[in-house]
Amino acid sequence: GDVVCGGFTMPMRKGYADQVYIVTSGEPMSVYAAGNIAMALENFRNRDYAELGGFILNERNVPSEKENVLRLAEDFNSTLTGIIHRSPWIARAEKEHQNVICAFPESETTAEFTLLAKKILASFPQ
Repeated sequence: GDVVCGGFTMPMRKGYADQVYIVTSGEPMSVYAAGNIAMALENFRNRDYAELGGFILNERNVPSEKENVLRLAEDFNSTLTGIIHRSPWIARAEKEHQNVICAFPESETTAEFTLLAKKILASFPQ
């Protein structure tokens, strides 16, 4: 989503989200955009909209990307919730018009997504 479009803010305003996890690569423009989204979330905080749950690094294999996202998370008193490593399984699944979990359920990438989902679900009160 983007902070400019209603597609990002409307689900929060309607109460469909309690937490928002921002997926970003560690490339400078992606980190900049992720920071803008996090800033928008901070601005909406006193309206009881969703809060920032954390950042998820979608690796692109560029220099210092993990450090860039860790710094961003620190700037917003947040965390790096997870890392999705660069994987050929994702591109292969897209070619088959599927997500990686359906296309390649036994892949390492599916295991990463599953672990990340469990980590996010564990952050909610039972």
